[in-house]
Amino acid sequence: MRKFVRHPLALTFVALAIHSTFVAQNPKAPDFKQYPADVYAGKPAPLNLRSHRMARTYRTRIREQLHEQGINFAGRYTIVVMGCGTGCSITAIVDARNGNAYFPRELDGWNVEPGVYEFGDNEEVQTFRTDSRLLKIIGAPRLSADERWGPGGIYYYEWKNNQLWQVQFVRAKQAER
Repeated sequence: MRKFVRHPLALTFVALAIHSTFVAQNPKAPDFKQYPADVYAGKPAPLNLRSHRMARTYRTRIREQLHEQGINFAGRYTIVVMGCGTGCSITAIVDARNGNAYFPRELDGWNVEPGVYEFGDNEEVQTFRTDSRLLKIIGAPRLSADERWGPGGIYYYEWKNNQLWQVQFVRAKQAER
């Protein structure tokens, strides 16, 4: 006990080292409040079919979801999801101010194969909010046109300058088959 009284900071440093090791191994999930966005109150612009080559291809589905959902992401955007096969989706992000459609490479052919990865009960594949630039998505990204998939898990992206930037990744446990 006397040794700790002589060196009171030693105990503090040991506690901090243990705590920082634990935090590094168990990263806290990003919070939507950490990525705030001001919500646009103006009238949404019509879809700009010239903004991206795929906007014309998926125009009907995009327009339907723009009408049904309105602004639902990052203050002025609408996330639109289209199927591309079993457990596969393509996602567009449409700007309400100018109607431009963005098709982020990260979400081009997203795979969510039920029963392959273990996630929380009733977990949504995509989670996002109108007042936040954070997108949480579960599954595996398509890495190439020859159907190679990246690791499955929970991906956190920030929407910034009309691009997705990966904030964090939590690998999922493989489900036993």
